[in-house]
Amino acid sequence: MIERTKRLEALFLSELSTIISRMIASGSFSGFITITGVRVSKDLATAKVFYSVFGGKEDKKNAALRLAALRGEIGSLLRKRLHIKRIPSFSFQPDDTPERASQLEKIFSKIEKDNEQNRV
Repeated sequence: MIERTKRLEALFLSELSTIISRMIASGSFSGFITITGVRVSKDLATAKVFYSVFGGKEDKKNAALRLAALRGEIGSLLRKRLHIKRIPSFSFQPDDTPERASQLEKIFSKIEKDNEQNRV
């Protein structure tokens, strides 16, 4: 079952990326949205879709609102594209990994700089 879940996550990641890219090209979104991951529940009823937005705070806010509004349409497009018994209910979650990585990099740089100053 775990292997099937992983295959479905990869399939949904690919398909959702394609669908969102087409929506961006049509002007449905401002900013640049990347689907970074999909986590399907054990019962295959729900899935969390993680996304990242390249842009300002306003772009991130608009992307979250648009994804929530288009959730049903995206599910409908998936049903047409995929021939599987059950399409899970999707929820979209912002992926803050790039921001956290940037913050950690700043912290590490500051620590390194402080260590160099203490050596002198």
